[in-house]
Amino acid sequence: MTATARDSALKCANMQPGDSVSGLLLLTSVERRTKKNGEPYFFLGLRDRTGSIQSVMWDNHDAVRDGRVAADDFVFVEGHVSEFNNSVQLTVREIQRVDDDKVDVSDFLAVSAIPRETMEAELDALIASVESTECRRLLDRFFGHDRFRDLFCTAPAAARIHQAWIGGLLEHTLCVMKTALHLGQQYQPFDRDLLVTGTLFHDVGKIREYSWRRSIGYTDEGRLLGHISIGASMIDGAIRALQREPEGFSEHYRTHILHLILSHHGKMEYGAPVVPKTKEALMLHYADYTEAYLASFQQVTDDAREQGQQWTGYNRMFESYLFVPPAANGAAGDIRSAIAAAPAAGGMDTHEKPADDVVLDDTP
Repeated sequence: MTATARDSALKCANMQPGDSVSGLLLLTSVERRTKKNGEPYFFLGLRDRTGSIQSVMWDNHDAVRDGRVAADDFVFVEGHVSEFNNSVQLTVREIQRVDDDKVDVSDFLAVSAIPRETMEAELDALIASVESTECRRLLDRFFGHDRFRDLFCTAPAAARIHQAWIGGLLEHTLCVMKTALHLGQQYQPFDRDLLVTGTLFHDVGKIREYSWRRSIGYTDEGRLLGHISIGASMIDGAIRALQREPEGFSEHYRTHILHLILSHHGKMEYGAPVVPKTKEALMLHYADYTEAYLASFQQVTDDAREQGQQWTGYNRMFESYLFVPPAANGAAGDIRSAIAAAPAAGGMDTHEKPADDVVLDDTP
């Protein structure tokens, strides 16, 4: 087996049962299991920018077992594609680590199908619509900072479930905003400035929860603290700094903005430190819940449709099999085709932040 360069990169989205494949993929995870006879085998996470494929390695896995091949390595694989539990699965027969200089990293980072400039224009219009001087000062403190803005606009919204690609956080935030504002129009009165500010910041902690240099993963801080507590700490630090300025910052807006961040998961069993207790917090929670679930539904069913399935495999998020609706107007409608056609984007690593870049910490 010879590890070659970019022209051998595989496309996960194109793999079909019965295919024999060989080429480059990114190894995202390694999970050791044990056969009934006591011998080890491995579940592997493999992906490229078009998606991921569940993989298993039954034999010939010395390189994985002894650590010569590990998670976050680029690898050359040979294997056979089959169907298992209504999902496409790759059985890997051979695996070999590939040096970074032989790989075009952009082949392995999925990118939002919506152009960044389009989303940034929508973001700026929302910020400009905020009338509260206090909220505008807070928003400008973050989104007027080039380093923060770049992180926010490139971060993923999740590691795996929904909008797990470069630009996913901005895409998710704008989708949540549209739904939240629609709810506000239906259930007036409400504080629009508070809702816009809280929604723009509700997932801000994800810029420090995730790293996305070559694959999307969790930082140590992200695993230990989670994006809700990280985000609340970032915003509270910024507000405390604004309160020390001559213009000040009201405790009313401080507590209500923080409440939106802390309660947006809705229930304590979902990771929320507090449950929503204001109209704006309820609007944000249900908008966030709706967007995450519908975005996930669309992604899962698009993947299944591409594989010619009428039903998905069992989905743990929905605790059910999902019906795959036909594509609208005869179009394929799958997100992975759009991702594959989108321009490549370089990765970002949230650990690579200058020491003086204080806006990324708790006291900007």
